[in-house]
Amino acid sequence: MLRRIASLILAGAFLSAAAGCLFTSHSSLKESGMKVSSVTLDQIRPGETTEAWLLAAAGEPSSRREVDKNTAILCYDHVSTRSSGGTVFLLFSGHSTRKETTSVKFEVAGGVISRYWVESASS
Repeated sequence: MLRRIASLILAGAFLSAAAGCLFTSHSSLKESGMKVSSVTLDQIRPGETTEAWLLAAAGEPSSRREVDKNTAILCYDHVSTRSSGGTVFLLFSGHSTRKETTSVKFEVAGGVISRYWVESASS
């Protein structure tokens, strides 16, 4: 009887230790580019806010395109990539990646922001 109880305890201990090795998971988040926060966008008043203020608040844009002598489009691009996956030993393995791209564009005329818009995409 004592031998049977010892065998059950030993088997339970083995299964408990082995269970930690049967399932694994991971996740990661990678970000690149310049993110313009909603707090910053809330402070912008088209026709009043200057390009100098935008550069001080948000930093240098990802790109700048001259439309004409007096007008430019400043673009702030931000990419967020989230990866996750898991494995059940010898039964299942899965992986997923979600990429979100946000581009905030400002039209600047005569040194003043005339309008701005946000473009987003997910894949």
